[in-house]
Parts: sequence; structure tokens; C-alpha cells
Amino acid sequence: MKNIPNYILYGDDESELFTDYLHIESIRARSQHHGWKFRPHQHHNLYQFFYIIKGGGRALIEGREKTLADNIVIGIPPMTIHGFNFQPDTKGWVLTIPDVYLQNILKDNLLLLEHISQQMVSHCENVSLQKDLQYLFTSISTEHAEMKSAYGLTLRCLATVLITKISRLRPHKESQSSEATSQKQILLRKFQNLINIKFRERLSVAEYACELNITPTHLNRICRAILDMSASELLYERSLLEAKRLLIYTSMTVAEISYELGYCDPAHFSKFFHNKINQKPSDFRKGFT
Repeated sequence: MKNIPNYILYGDDESELFTDYLHIESIRARSQHHGWKFRPHQHHNLYQFFYIIKGGGRALIEGREKTLADNIVIGIPPMTIHGFNFQPDTKGWVLTIPDVYLQNILKDNLLLLEHISQQMVSHCENVSLQKDLQYLFTSISTEHAEMKSAYGLTLRCLATVLITKISRLRPHKESQSSEATSQKQILLRKFQNLINIKFRERLSVAEYACELNITPTHLNRICRAILDMSASELLYERSLLEAKRLLIYTSMTVAEISYELGYCDPAHFSKFFHNKINQKPSDFRKGFT
């Protein structure tokens, strides 16, 4: 796994920031800069959904080659190794959604979340559904670009409908795994939801495990089995993401941000931030001013 690049978006440095609700672009936008070829890579905390309207090529997903053609929908969950060789001028979209955001959207429907968390390459034969997908991807792109009033709420609504439409392309029984795996997925989702709610409290892994009625060892085992990350790494990742957002989008001082994130000592926060991205918080902020 050490030789598999981990990107935010393909070609971007993995330490760069993904702060938005989601990201959407045409397949052409990035493909034409890479010769329509994407070497095998992964995104450890991002979901990607592709819709090929016209064109195609080949996909390599976890070592399996897939033929791509018109009206193909692809779902890539986090930590899935994948690469593409698109035909030039392939027309379509790619939507990238942070796992925290998708978990929040589907927090009341864990079965759908588990279903959409499985990799997929499906042909959309239904003409009505094809039109719906084109409309939804286009609408998300327009809303994302224009950023009008309450665009975050609009994006959430459009993304929810899109995810539901995509999930219907494949019967749920195809994504069903063993009962043990299903329980692990559900526990992981509960843990991630708790992190999103309580990360400012700086609870320990043991305290989260207690709320889930499991042992810290079992919680770590689940995180490593599904995400190849420790439970503590998930905690650090969420705090780091929020720190970056506050540094970019607010005028809060570094000290104020440290207190907002539950640190009693700003120096401790600055050390944590520097250790993670090799930059002081103040220097990171300057890069966005």
C-alpha cells in the first residue's frame, strides 16, 4: 500500500485541503490535463461517484478491470484503489463527497449508507433515470459554482436525491455482506457520527468505545479492518479538518481556534497542527489570504 498514492483530488498533494461540502467537475476538466489516464490511487476519506454520459474506456478497481461505456455509473468508496483510462472527450461528471458529509446526510438511514459504501460499476438502462442523473449532476455543478444564498442546503438536498437514485441502480442484496461485516460497518458509522458531534470535547478512544458499548481494542480493530486507520487517527483527522476550515474561513485567532477545538493550551494545538501538515497554523492561513 505504500506505493499507492493517496490524493484529495487526483494529482493534488494529499496534504492539501478539502474544505467544501463537496466537489464536482466534469470528467474532461481533470482528464485532459492527465492524458485521460489516471494511475491507480485512493482517497482515504472521500467517496466518488462518476456518471459517464457518453464515451467510456477502462477502469481498474481493486485489481479488477471494468469496461466503461455510455450511461455507466461508478461508485468508489474511501480506501478503494482505482484508476481509469478514459476515451478522449468522454463526457460526464465526477462528484466527490467527504465521508463525514455523506454520513451526516444518511445518518438516519444506515442501511442505505452501507449500501452506497460498496464499490459499483452499473449500466443505467432506464431513460428516465438517465435524465434524472444528468439533471442532478448538472444542478449540483451549477449550485456549487454559483454559491447563491443557502447553497449549502440546496447541495445537501440535491446530493441526497442523487445518492438515492444511484443506490437504485443495483439491488440491495448485492451489497449485503455477512452479519459480522454489517455490524462492523454500523459500529463504524456510529463512531464516525459521534466524532462529528463530539470532536470538540477531545474525548479519548476509550470514552468513545464506552459510548458504543465496546472495548477500545475492538473499536481500533474495526477502524483498521475497514479504513486501515486507527480510531485515534480518525479523531485527529476530524480536528485537523475543522482547524483548517476555521483558519481559512474565519478571523478567529489561533488561540481562539485552539479553545474552540477543545485544547486548553494553544501551544499544544499549534504543535499538533504542525506535526500533521508540517506548517504552523499562522503560515497555513497566510497561504489562503
